[in-house]
Amino acid sequence: MCYDFLTINFFPVIGSLFLFIFIWRNSYLEKNVRIIFYSLIVIDLVELVTFNLEYVLPGTGCNSMFLTAMTCFGYILRSIMLYLYIMLVLRDDSRMRVKYLLLVPLIINALFAASGFFTDIAYNYDANNEFHRGPLGWFPHIIMIFYLLTLVVLSLTQKKKKQRFERLVIFLVAFLLTLGAFMESFLSNLVVLRIAIVSALFFYYMFFQTQIYKDDIAEKKLEQAQKLEKLSVQVVTALAGTVDAKDKYTNGHSQRVADYAKEISRRLGKSEEFQQDIYFMGLLHDIGKIGIPDSIINKKGKLTDEEYAVIKTHPAIGSDVLKNITEMPNLNRGARWHHEHYDGKGYPDGISGDRIPLEARIISVADAYDAMSSKRSYRDALPQDKIRAEIIRVKGTQLDPKIADIMVEMIDEDPDYMLREH
Repeated sequence: MCYDFLTINFFPVIGSLFLFIFIWRNSYLEKNVRIIFYSLIVIDLVELVTFNLEYVLPGTGCNSMFLTAMTCFGYILRSIMLYLYIMLVLRDDSRMRVKYLLLVPLIINALFAASGFFTDIAYNYDANNEFHRGPLGWFPHIIMIFYLLTLVVLSLTQKKKKQRFERLVIFLVAFLLTLGAFMESFLSNLVVLRIAIVSALFFYYMFFQTQIYKDDIAEKKLEQAQKLEKLSVQVVTALAGTVDAKDKYTNGHSQRVADYAKEISRRLGKSEEFQQDIYFMGLLHDIGKIGIPDSIINKKGKLTDEEYAVIKTHPAIGSDVLKNITEMPNLNRGARWHHEHYDGKGYPDGISGDRIPLEARIISVADAYDAMSSKRSYRDALPQDKIRAEIIRVKGTQLDPKIADIMVEMIDEDPDYMLREH
């Protein structure tokens, strides 16, 4: 084979560096995709150095064992490259077992390449440091063909319709690499495989630049956000249920308060984001009761002054529990201030009017309604007309007048008393 250093190295080196810079500058690429691309570029350049050494060193009288090491290393790197191409195909695929199974031929190829140190069955260097294939010298090429065919098969078994374009890209990548391998092996062309490898990288990178890929990323992020939101609701609901379970007479209380608070917010014209936040605040407004002894919470008779003082600590306890949740920095507002009164005679801080956060004023009204419409250890649920009258009586003193009026409006729209606990 004719060795031309400039022709062999120019395109792979320039192409790999060019691609490296562009991948580095495109931050939208998924982390695993970026890592694979970087790995492929580095391996391509290392393989290129190894390839050059295989052709330069024989003329220097180099030890044949060192040449064997270079050849072994080159065979292993090529199979790793093809494996990484497949990892790009399977980057978001659930077929994890396929990924592990495809490591098997890579390991076999590595062992076969290493056999050159012990036997001539695969390849050897003679006394003049000339390379000779052994009886099974084509085995590494069979492994390469296996990986290339796997690329094609995986591209054809992609399930999503929107991946049809990617199937075509994968097929062309596999075709380029196969063509390069055959031209190097059968046409004695040392350049074309190097060019094919970098061209395949560029071709695949072009897919990751398309709107199809960008839309796919956006959809994945939306799905992840929805899953996270669903998980958050489930965790918060479970936590609220744990608190409510401490008191057998308040089962479902936090859920109802959250629902009422969200509806009041909607009627106030608040954004969906505000409504969602206050829903979480409503679910967790009584979280501080987790630190109150069950004997006090479930006491059937009147609480002593000391016991009532303990009960009054639950807003501060709840606030301390929630204040460190940085993803929702205001989550503790409902827990801390839902027992504050509009006239300043509530607890724990004795603040009044608009100094009480709006979320807490809304939750206070929702909490008052549910407390009156639910059965307690010391009484049954109050009739709806008495609840309505009581809300009107305490608006401006205990409750924010505007929010109290909205609650009255909700009661008037519910003649069958369906809002209450059932």
